[in-house]
Formats: sequence, C-alpha cells, structure tokens
Amino acid sequence: MPKNSPDIRDEQRTGLLRAGVTVLESDLEGRLPRVVVTGTGRERVERVVAQELGAGVDVEIVGELPRSLMPRRCVGHMEREPGRLQLRFVLRGDEHVDDIVLAEDDEAVVVFATVCTSATGVEGEAWEGPWHVYLDRPLGRRLVIDGVTGKPVPYKNVLAQLCSEWPADATPHAHVDDA
Repeated sequence: MPKNSPDIRDEQRTGLLRAGVTVLESDLEGRLPRVVVTGTGRERVERVVAQELGAGVDVEIVGELPRSLMPRRCVGHMEREPGRLQLRFVLRGDEHVDDIVLAEDDEAVVVFATVCTSATGVEGEAWEGPWHVYLDRPLGRRLVIDGVTGKPVPYKNVLAQLCSEWPADATPHAHVDDA
C-alpha cells in the first residue's frame, strides 16, 4: 500500500497497521481531519484510530480489506500455440488479474476472471494486457465464452495489428510474442 498519507507519522501508521487498520487516504491537516481506512469491527477501528490520531478525526471505513476482488469480462482471445490461450483484459491503475478459472468441453471454453482492485476505487488510465491459460487440448473450433457476461469472447490478434504498424524495414523484437 503506497504511503499516500504523508500527514501520518510512521509510528502512527505502524501502530494502526499493527492493530489491523490500513490507512488508504488521509487529510489530517484540513479543516475537518479525516482518514479512510479498512479494518474489522467498526467500534474497534474507530477506537484504534482515535488512540493513534486523536478523537477529532473523522473515520471512514470502506471495508475489512484494502483490496477487493471483482469479476472482469474478457475482451479478446487468441490461441498463441496449440493449447495456450491468450486472454485480454482491460485494467486501470494498479489493478491486477488475481485468477482466471476455466472450464472446457467439446463445444466451448468458458473463462472467468477476477481482478484485484483498491477498496477506495480505481484511478489511472485504462490499459489492456494479455494473460495466458493452458487448455487440456487445442482450442480447435470451440468457442471461447466469457463467464462474466455469458457471451462469446472476440478473437483478437494483437500481433497482426502490431506487425501492420511496423515500418517495412523494421525487425520485430523477440518479446513481441507476449503482446
């Protein structure tokens, strides 16, 4: 968790975290001092914050944990090699893909992804990235279905898009495979 609350001393932050209270945001020097925290037990969290930061601090508890898991739809797929399926997801800021669960039969491969995101919301530019999963057998003619929406995931060949953008005399880097 970044130190985005410079108005809290290291000793205070350490005391809060030792008690299971994570500071996500703060403004202690404003007209109405406040903190945004996570922790379990509203009364306990408010008591710990008051002990560390003072009784006049307004406490907003946004959850028990500083991060949460959210489902995220898949925006593209491509079989990079037989049995290795590249999936594409759009994330923002410091989000990251936590897990991709898949199930497959003779007709389809269904993918369901969870993304780890901040309890205070997401900031930052959206970006699309690749994640790879391994199938029991090559994809063949099976559909790839998004488990969040229940709809087919579009085929997306990012490598072809990148190659079309290269100058004719350019040589692609070896790492382009992970585009």
